Amino acid sequence: MRKHTSTSALRALETESARVADQIIDVLEEYGVVRAFGIPGGTISPLFDALIDSGIDVVTCQHETMAVYLAAGHARATGTPGVVLVTSGPGVLNAITGVAAAFCDEVPLLVLGGEVHSHNGGRGALQDGGPGGLDVAAMMRPITKLVDTLQQPRRVSALVHQALDAAMSQPRGPTFLRVPVDVASAALPSVQVVRAKLESARPDPEVCQHIARALNGAARPAIFAGIGARTGGVGPALLEIAEWRKVPIITDIEARGIIPESHPMCLGVFGVGGAGLADGYLAEGVDVLLTVGARLDDTTTNGWQEVLRPDGLVIQLDHDAHRLCRGYRADVAMACDLLEALAHTLAAARVPDFEGLLARDTAVAEARRQHRIPQVAPLSRAPHDPNAVIRALRAAFPSDTAWTSDIGNHLLFASTNLQIESPEHFHVSVGLGGMGSGIGMALGLGMSGRSSVVGVCGDGGLLMVGNELATCARRGINVVLAVLDDGQLGMVEHGNRSVFGRSDFCAAGGTDLTAWALSLGANAVRVEEAADLTRAMALVGQGPLLLHFPIDPSVAAINPRAQNFKGAR
Repeated sequence: MRKHTSTSALRALETESARVADQIIDVLEEYGVVRAFGIPGGTISPLFDALIDSGIDVVTCQHETMAVYLAAGHARATGTPGVVLVTSGPGVLNAITGVAAAFCDEVPLLVLGGEVHSHNGGRGALQDGGPGGLDVAAMMRPITKLVDTLQQPRRVSALVHQALDAAMSQPRGPTFLRVPVDVASAALPSVQVVRAKLESARPDPEVCQHIARALNGAARPAIFAGIGARTGGVGPALLEIAEWRKVPIITDIEARGIIPESHPMCLGVFGVGGAGLADGYLAEGVDVLLTVGARLDDTTTNGWQEVLRPDGLVIQLDHDAHRLCRGYRADVAMACDLLEALAHTLAAARVPDFEGLLARDTAVAEARRQHRIPQVAPLSRAPHDPNAVIRALRAAFPSDTAWTSDIGNHLLFASTNLQIESPEHFHVSVGLGGMGSGIGMALGLGMSGRSSVVGVCGDGGLLMVGNELATCARRGINVVLAVLDDGQLGMVEHGNRSVFGRSDFCAAGGTDLTAWALSLGANAVRVEEAADLTRAMALVGQGPLLLHFPIDPSVAAINPRAQNFKGAR
């Protein structure tokens, strides 16, 4: 039995011949981890055994990729690292897609992968993940912030602390530790662990002064915020700039809600999921563009549109140095702590003249006035207009609902028909764009205790990973999955027809999704008309609920990425 001690910067873990596995779980509990996800297996079994004596809730999932997606949703909700335990060989390999998504999405995770006995590495042992076998470390290295192997029992606690700290340092992301089964089972005497928090680089005050002068002197400035603006209080700092300096804020789809989209200085989303308001403002030209934590990839820039590289000044701030000048040439680029950089910029900025502020305010107001929101008929009879489905869902659920979307046409319908007021209310995984990611995030958010979680998905993604509904049903998790069923892989089908003029192989229909969800233990309602949705709302809060919306397969979403594939013809 482990002896728990108090937390401090320098902490002695006092044990009486405790296993390494027990020490690992001790570190997780000290760090505030309350839930772990995964699938048991032979080489990871000592850690699962150690979890029996802990206060950590263990969620046994149906597939390792989904375990990672659920852990990512839980990490987004709680602010603590998601923890995933998988066995060697296929267990680790199945987790890789989810790990890559977390790396792209800057979600903090610790993945503990079981490994064969240390003495058997390189001898042809089944599921050997070492350099003489599958070499899983080499696979994980490009998609994690830290990869290591727990080889020496005395170093285990220090390495686990290091991996957790690395996951939480900016930019956040996943870490991976291989745990040989013999090391996990070994007895460990007392050991001291020194914690050293990792910090982002300090901003250069002179560069911040330069940014302040540029914003003050601009006639039509704009700020473009991305995924890095979701953390560390960056959103409120940007809101202060928007209100005081009258600088409009544009976001990509990942940064939705960092300032309320109802705010008069918010121009909404540019790139995939945009409704056109930001496009209209940018089309008139900007003379200073400040990007803050933006990925600036093809998805979030509509294929690297030139409107984001204006003739004027482009300034790029990011906490990830690898993104600097990657998508566009920047005139000023700095990798640093974003909140501190914005604080310095605000402190250095003098108030521009009143006429300048008024002109900026008028330009943004005019852009919002000219923006036309498409009219959509209310939800009637199936097959539904998918735009009407999202608007009906938005009206049915409370304003503090946490929305997720999987990858497909439904993502575009969801983004353009939801108004998001907080980053905690909208979650997507577009850095990798893996089907199933939004479903897993919804389930993970639901397990965090959020009172209202709705995951929007398509029939293709649901058929790919939807068995995880059984996990939620077994645990009584309150989460709603709204499936927009067009009987096809709609985004690919419409993209093929746009690019090639024809399509095949994309049919996905024929499954009674309502009966299938019921067989997994979830509640399920097929929504043929508006009254069915009203009836279904009585089931919200009684475990997992599937809302099955048959939609018109001919309604295509506006997908700016389709142009990227026209050269393939």
